[in-house]
Amino acid sequence: MGIYKKANSNNFMMSKTVNGLTYFKSSGTNLKMEARATFDRWVIELKEQIRTGEPVKQKQEPIINNSTFSELADKYLEWCDGRQKSYDVKKYVINKLNIYFTKETITGFTVESVENMQSDMLKKGYKPAYVNKVLNVLKHIFRKAFEWELIDENMLKKIRTVKQIKGETKRLRYLSDDEIQRLLSHCSGYLKFIVITALNTGMRKEEILKLTWDRVDLKNRLILLDRTKNGERREIPINDTLYKVLSAMVRNIKTDYVFYNTTTLKPFNSIKTSFGTALRKAHIIDFHFHDLRHTFASKLIMAGIDLTTVKELLGHKSITMTLRYSHLASAHIQNAVKALDNKDFEKNFTDSLPQDNIGNI
Repeated sequence: MGIYKKANSNNFMMSKTVNGLTYFKSSGTNLKMEARATFDRWVIELKEQIRTGEPVKQKQEPIINNSTFSELADKYLEWCDGRQKSYDVKKYVINKLNIYFTKETITGFTVESVENMQSDMLKKGYKPAYVNKVLNVLKHIFRKAFEWELIDENMLKKIRTVKQIKGETKRLRYLSDDEIQRLLSHCSGYLKFIVITALNTGMRKEEILKLTWDRVDLKNRLILLDRTKNGERREIPINDTLYKVLSAMVRNIKTDYVFYNTTTLKPFNSIKTSFGTALRKAHIIDFHFHDLRHTFASKLIMAGIDLTTVKELLGHKSITMTLRYSHLASAHIQNAVKALDNKDFEKNFTDSLPQDNIGNI
């Protein structure tokens, strides 16, 4: 009992057993001498509270941390590296945050300062969806700071108080059957195979470009993804269309990748130019590669596949993310209710009514 440090924690923790009960509290400092002095004061207060019968006050004093946001952001990015596939995106977002808060101390943040950032970004023409994404990253940084005991709970609650900007529209663009045929007719080489894979699996672009043959099981018609955006294993069935494409592809023994640059034998760094060219030739506007994933999901929903199944195929962690496609299932829902129709019930019901009233039902 005394002072000690938890793994991945900066500040010393304190513990003391009195009358068989053990009490815990953070010292609020990472300096051993200060933690020892705080511990001695806390023990005296603790014993007095127990002696007088007062409720034991476990609430710690507010943490005053003079570390700057820039220092916290560096620590956060170091933690993200190797843990989160969104590392590059978060690094870009943090560069935006540093414009506003680079020298701000992490315990000096206020609701007003964060809301001022939101207002300024909106004035500069950023869309609500992007401003909300920046806020989400900021909130996660502070959540980690709380877990690392760099800030107290009140500071975390203060950041969480900031609300997202209303007016964000969830984009849902998918291709019609005619657009699919036009797009494929203007895709050539590996781009055509990549687009067909996206349309028939709903895989993300990064997942497709980094796909290796050891993840493709043609015998059992499955694609096995171990490292996804959500960090969870996912199995994707291979339908007849994709099976024919993958079976017809000639595998190069010099590379493990399914789709690769024939010069470097490595995955394509980007297909933005070739994909954009195909879209222009096909006269398809307002469309991004990720919308092929939306097309996959939308076609399934409109074919009557339930949301839970679509959720599993897309690899969504929550059904909430899949509900964006639910409005496309209206016709399927109506057909489901029709399954309750019972001709015998209808005949018995109409036979029990006065014959002259049947025409008025």
